Amino acid sequence: MDVGVARLEHPLVAEIVPSAHCVLRFRQRMPVRNPGVAEVADALIAALEAADVSGWPPAWAVSDRPAEQWAVTGNMAFPLARTADPRRWVALTCLRRK
Repeated sequence: MDVGVARLEHPLVAEIVPSAHCVLRFRQRMPVRNPGVAEVADALIAALEAADVSGWPPAWAVSDRPAEQWAVTGNMAFPLARTADPRRWVALTCLRRK
């Protein structure tokens, strides 16, 4: 599912592409209830563009599957994985603080 690309001004992470799993989890964990993809896509891209990117996850998101980079905004965290393009990353999922 293509919802677009988040663009950031970060030395390592210039673009974040949400995976289909990330889109699904974001929709489940956020109060976006309208049918269709447009509203979810807009909210997800906005969240990723507002995120702080770091090599450290928030304490509540630590798991046995570490990510090299994390995009964190508010109560959401997105573990990131590299792509063939060194400045483009994939958001694997959307985690929400409980």
